[in-house]
Amino acid sequence: MIPSPPPQGEGGAQRRVGGDGALSIEESSDHRIDAAIGAIGGLAGGLLGVGGGFVMVPLQVIWAKRSQHRATGTSLAAIVPIAIVAATTYYFGRSSPQTDLTVAFFVAVGGVVGAFFGSLAARRISDRTLSMIFAILLVAVGLKEVYDALGGAAPHLAATTISALPPWNYAVITVGGVVVGIASGLTGVGGGTLIVPLLGLGFGIGQRIAQGTSLVAVLPTSAIGALTRYGGGDVNLKAATWMGVAGAPAAVAGSALALWLPQRSLGGLFGLFLLFAAARTWPRRSDRPAASA
Repeated sequence: MIPSPPPQGEGGAQRRVGGDGALSIEESSDHRIDAAIGAIGGLAGGLLGVGGGFVMVPLQVIWAKRSQHRATGTSLAAIVPIAIVAATTYYFGRSSPQTDLTVAFFVAVGGVVGAFFGSLAARRISDRTLSMIFAILLVAVGLKEVYDALGGAAPHLAATTISALPPWNYAVITVGGVVVGIASGLTGVGGGTLIVPLLGLGFGIGQRIAQGTSLVAVLPTSAIGALTRYGGGDVNLKAATWMGVAGAPAAVAGSALALWLPQRSLGGLFGLFLLFAAARTWPRRSDRPAASA
C-alpha cells in the first residue's frame, strides 16, 4: 500500500504525523525560507568556521516552524556541503593553508563516535531540554570569546602558523572530539562551536587555523549525525538540499571574509553570534513542553 502524503496546512505548511498517528507539528514547505536559512547559515558558518548549524537550527524553529528534533537533523544534513566548500576556501585561500589536517583527523575520530551516541540519546530528550542544552553551550563559549576579544590575554588570537603538538596532545584532542560529537548529536550543530574554542583555548591554535580545522573535522561528525537522525525520521531531505545549495556559495564568501579579518575581530564575532543564537534558542515561557515549533 502506498502511504498517503502528510496533510497540508495553509500557506505551504506541512503537518508531520507522529508515530501514534497524531499530528505533532506544522512545518513550512516553502523552499525560499529554507534557501534563506541556508544562505545565512553558510555565510556565518564560513566566517566563523562552525558549519552554520548554530544559526540554521534556531532559524528553522522560528521561520520554518520545525520542531527542535526536526531542525537539528535537517541542519546536520545541510552542514555537509557548506563545510566542504568553506574548508576548501580556508585551505586554498591564502599562501599557506589555514587548516591543520592532522588535528582535524584526531578531532574527527573522536567526533564520529560521540555524534553517533549523541544522536541516539537525543531521541530520549524533549525538545525543550534540547533547546536549553543548546543555548547553555552557546552562552558559555560566547562569553569567553567576547572577553578574549575585548582584551583578554588569549594566545589563540595571536598565533598565525601551524605548529606541531606533543604526541599526548593528540590523545587529549581525540577525547575532546568525543565530547564535541556527543554535543553535536544532541544539539544538531556540526560541533564547530566547541571545536574552535577547544583548539584555541586548549592548545593555543590560532583562531583562523582553528576555524579552518574545525570545518574539516565537522564533516564526518555531521554526516554520521545526519544519517542517524535520517533513520529516525528527523531529517527533511528536501529542505536540507535547499539549505545546502544556497549555503555553499555563501560559505565561500564568509570564508574569504574570515581570511581577511584580524583574528581578534574573528574571535569577537564568534562570541557575539553564539550569544545571539543562544538568546533566540532559549525556550520561552509560552512554549509548550511538547513542541518547540
